[in-house]
Amino acid sequence: MCSVICYAQKSFKGPLENITSEEQAKAFIKAHKKLKGKFFVFNKEKHNTTLAKELFDTSIGYSKVYENEYSKTTYKIIDKTETIYYRASYIFINSDNLNESDLKRLKQTIYSKYNQGMDFASLIKRYSMDANASRGGDTGWFIDGKMPVEVEDELIRNNKNHYLNKLFTVDIPEKNWHYIILKTEEPKPIEEIKVLKITEDL
Repeated sequence: MCSVICYAQKSFKGPLENITSEEQAKAFIKAHKKLKGKFFVFNKEKHNTTLAKELFDTSIGYSKVYENEYSKTTYKIIDKTETIYYRASYIFINSDNLNESDLKRLKQTIYSKYNQGMDFASLIKRYSMDANASRGGDTGWFIDGKMPVEVEDELIRNNKNHYLNKLFTVDIPEKNWHYIILKTEEPKPIEEIKVLKITEDL
């Protein structure tokens, strides 16, 4: 059995106390390989562990230290931010093998069935043509830069033009890609923390 000690401290003795940015943290990791350093970004929506909750409660510049008889692990909070995230579900259509009439008919069918009350997740499983269909077409919470720019132009930059649970279409004709999108969440600020982790053998 080994006991675990958890406490917060203002600084760590040595060069760790001077680290105040992501760049400095990564340079420290590179320069001190014996400390098994790692750099993490914790997202309050995605990370619900006891450790994550304790780190979110720790102020910038402070450290959490966990110690047992074999090692001491230090987590230093480098920064805290709020990032705007977006979420939607979509049906992806690749029109490589569809003529214009077939594509138009397919879109009309999907819109019609949704407006008649058919569950969008069921439509996704039936009609979507990419791997995300197996996950119900859900984008998950995502940030700017993670989706095709044409999709982000509508979901992010023109977000106010679209209402929750209303369908809209984004076409990328030069690639024969077509998205029928359901906005499922309003934009949400989610807290994130940047953390430097080092482990010392005792």
